Amino acid sequence: MKIVQIIMSFFLIVILGCSPKNKQVNHFNGFIDTLVLNTEKIKGVGLFPALSGPIHFFDTTKFYKYPVKFPKNITNMKIAYHIIDFKKFNFANFHNKDKWDDPVLKNNSICIMSGRRESDTIFIVDENNNKDFRDDSVRLFQKMDWKSTAKLIKSKYLIDNGNKLVEDSSWVNIGTIEGDELFICVSHHLESTCSIDNQIYQIGIADGQSNFSFDEPIFAMISQNGIKKDTLLEPELLKKGEYLKLKDTYYRFDTISNDGKYITLIKEKDFNRKIGTQVGMIAPNFYCKSIDGDSILFKDYKGKYLLLINVSGCYSKESSYKCYKDLTEAYQGKLEFLGIDKSPVFLCNNINELNLTGKFINGNENKTIDAYRPEFCSRTCFLINPDGRIADKFEIFDWKSKMEHVFGDKK
Repeated sequence: MKIVQIIMSFFLIVILGCSPKNKQVNHFNGFIDTLVLNTEKIKGVGLFPALSGPIHFFDTTKFYKYPVKFPKNITNMKIAYHIIDFKKFNFANFHNKDKWDDPVLKNNSICIMSGRRESDTIFIVDENNNKDFRDDSVRLFQKMDWKSTAKLIKSKYLIDNGNKLVEDSSWVNIGTIEGDELFICVSHHLESTCSIDNQIYQIGIADGQSNFSFDEPIFAMISQNGIKKDTLLEPELLKKGEYLKLKDTYYRFDTISNDGKYITLIKEKDFNRKIGTQVGMIAPNFYCKSIDGDSILFKDYKGKYLLLINVSGCYSKESSYKCYKDLTEAYQGKLEFLGIDKSPVFLCNNINELNLTGKFINGNENKTIDAYRPEFCSRTCFLINPDGRIADKFEIFDWKSKMEHVFGDKK
C-alpha cells in the first residue's frame, strides 16, 4: 500500500511540475464537502461550442448622452454597445427608441463603431474602453474565422466581481457569417485545475449564451491526470446544478462568481436517487397527450428502452425531421420513440411530407415534458433505459454512432 502511495505522490509531483507556472492548482482531499476553485481565463472557446449574435448598430445621435470620440475621414458612422452584464442593465430600455438614458450603459458595455473609409467598410472596437476610437485598430468587414485565435480582439471593460465594478478584459471574435452583417462571439473560456487525493483534474467552464458574465454556465471535465480530451460530447456538457464525477464522487456545480474568478462544487452523497436529465439520473416523470389525443404515460414504458427525440424547424444544415425518419426506420422494433416539437405547424407539415410514423407531442401543450425540451430549438435525444434512468443523450444528427453503441448495427 505504501508503495502505491509513493508512486501516486511521485506521479502527482511530475504532473504539477509539468504544468505551466501560471496555472494555480487547487488542492483538496476527499473528505472535503465544499470545493472552492480558482479559475484562469483562457483565450478562445477551447472545446466548447462557439456562439455568436448580431451586432446592433444605431445612429450615433441616439447616444448623445454618452459621447465618444470618432476618427476623421470616416463616413456613414454608426455605433453599438455590447452589454457586459445583463443583470446590471435594463435591457428593455435598450430596445426602446424613446429611452436611451439607462445610467448603466456607459460603464457596462464594449463600444463598437462601423463606417466607410474610402471604398472599405470598416469597424473599430474601443479596445481600451476610453470611449475614444482614434487610438484603436481599424478593421475591415471579413468573414468570421471560427478556427484560429490569431484575429481575436482583446478588449477592456468593467465587471461586477460581487463587491464592486473592477477592470477586466477578454477576447471577442467579430466578423460576418452570411451577407454583410457583423456578428460578435465572446471568445474565452475558464479552466480550473484541482487535485483530490493525488488525482489531477482540469475543469473547463464557458457561458452557454456567449456572454462576458457567466449567467448560464456550462462546464465539463477536459483533462484527468494530464490526459486531455480532444472533443466534448453532448453528455459531457453540464449545466449549473448538475453533477461532475471526480474520482468516485459526484460534485454539484453550485455557483460561479459573476466575473468567473472562482467556482464552487458541493459533494453529493446520494447521486443515484437524483431525478433529472443528466446521464445516470432517474428520468423525470411525464404524462401528456399526443397530437392525436392519445394519453402518454411514462410508467407505460417501464421495462423498455425509450428514446425521446426533439425535432425542430429551426435552421440547421441537416433536417432533424429527416434524421428522425432515418433513425426510427433503422431501429424500429428495438425500442420505443416519442417525437417532441414546440412548433405544431412544422411538426404536422413534416409528418405529412416525410410520411413520419410514431407518437408525437406538442411541447407547448404538455408542460410535464418540459424537462426534456431544454430550448425551443432543441434537437437533443434522451435515451431512457428499462430501469427508468437516462442512459445517454445526444444531438439527433449524431444518432448513427450513438444508437450503434447501445443497440449494435441497424437492421
